[in-house]
Amino acid sequence: MSTPADRGMAAGWNVKLVMVDGVVEADLLTDNLKTMKSRSVRDDDIFLCTYPKAGTHWTWEILNMIVAGKAEYAKHWQNSAWLEYRTEEELEELTSPRIFHTHLLPRQMPELLWKRGCKVVYVERNARDCAVSSYNQVSQQIWKDPIQQITFTGSWDDYLTAYLDGCVPFGSIFDHVNEWENITTVDDGLDICIVQFEDMKQDCVAEIRRMAEYLDRPLPEETYQDIAEACSFNNLKEASEKVKDQTYHIPWEEGTSGYFRKGISGDWKNWFTVAQSEAFDRKQELKMKQE
Repeated sequence: MSTPADRGMAAGWNVKLVMVDGVVEADLLTDNLKTMKSRSVRDDDIFLCTYPKAGTHWTWEILNMIVAGKAEYAKHWQNSAWLEYRTEEELEELTSPRIFHTHLLPRQMPELLWKRGCKVVYVERNARDCAVSSYNQVSQQIWKDPIQQITFTGSWDDYLTAYLDGCVPFGSIFDHVNEWENITTVDDGLDICIVQFEDMKQDCVAEIRRMAEYLDRPLPEETYQDIAEACSFNNLKEASEKVKDQTYHIPWEEGTSGYFRKGISGDWKNWFTVAQSEAFDRKQELKMKQE
């Protein structure tokens, strides 16, 4: 019987997919995932947890600026602190406080995270917009290790079918949201900060303030304004392309948008057919009922 990983690859993934802890993952992450639960954690580590394309780059940069206390871009791309992609030795070299980002589920995270009570920020985004943004990324991005091919070569319909069935890296978005929203199943005393992508679009300053207060790092109101401006879509896109060190940047097909495509809410309406939207509704309702 085929696994979700098998079905994902049949849909058009060129990256080898495997099952880890019941979740579809890229095979190249397997070694790191084997040691993930036993990894060391520092008391002041900060974990940014998201499903892919929920606003990870945006929020990671904001968190770095909050910690720095000023609107200054981090030197490297966020991939330099990607928990499951970098080795433990590489991450040990980062200066505290380390701000990791990850797409893992709570049950896949380092066990010391819960024991030390580290700060965790979880960002959610409209699941349809995540699907569209994810498809545009993987259908344009060249995954260089261990291949030199476009990551996903199937159609939008192929991708959406696999996405709804959780046959994509990091599994079902519905499972991801459910597990992080119900984090008390791991530790009923854990306090995490849940942020909505759409709220950040509507009032970024207010959400930056809320995250800063959660991190116990309140800043002057003017600094919140400066961070929001520096992390606006156009400014962050330009900085990421022209200012930041490109060491950890994964290449894209020439002429494509790169990580920063539109950064808007509601673009899914330009992609979904009526039938696709109805199928999405059914799957989402079913998944939420299971919770």
